[in-house]
Amino acid sequence: MYGKFLVEGDKLVRELLASSFKVDAIFKTSSWNYANQRDKIELIEVSEEDLRKISTHENPNQVLAVAHIPARNTEILENPLANGLYLACDKLSDPGNAGTLIRTADWFGVENIFFSENSVDIFNPKVVSAAKGSLFRVACHYVDLKQIFSSNAHLPVYGAYMDGKSIYKYPVNQNAILVIGNEANGIGEELAPYITQRISIPNFGGAESLNAAVAAGIILGEFRRAIE
Repeated sequence: MYGKFLVEGDKLVRELLASSFKVDAIFKTSSWNYANQRDKIELIEVSEEDLRKISTHENPNQVLAVAHIPARNTEILENPLANGLYLACDKLSDPGNAGTLIRTADWFGVENIFFSENSVDIFNPKVVSAAKGSLFRVACHYVDLKQIFSSNAHLPVYGAYMDGKSIYKYPVNQNAILVIGNEANGIGEELAPYITQRISIPNFGGAESLNAAVAAGIILGEFRRAIE
């Protein structure tokens, strides 16, 4: 509604200030100092009790910032994607999963993530917290995934399925889009025609399924291992 979101805690606020995100205000206790604070940011000192009242955390860590949600990047839909590894998330709904997935993508050097428009809000406080600063480095886009796939036929689309080919045995292309589906229902049937290869992580034990972010990390690790 206001186009803004909260960033909480010393480490995350420092990462925010090191990014290009626009910051409106910082609410801090007397114990928090940051020598290289940007110009033109309102700095408001509050008591620990007042910080606790405005925070979404039970035990806030010294500081809270109000930042602007960046405008959508429409150029990424208007031009073919450059070669590289991309991540696409279909109807991802769990905030913790989304934040961990963004952090995982950052670890493996994935610079762009496409979320279907009915996915979780990535500026939800739980997502921001779980992403651990990676939200400020990885570009996240809400898009029509079918449009992304159809307009970038030069990139193979790998879909993570329970019944796909083993990622440990299937040679992968470093220029590709990896699709991770909804935590409960997987990748939607409407996207099936765009998936060029169904891949899976073999099950060696008794667990029914893997967390979406964990699955993405394992698969991205295999993509990157292929170039080592």
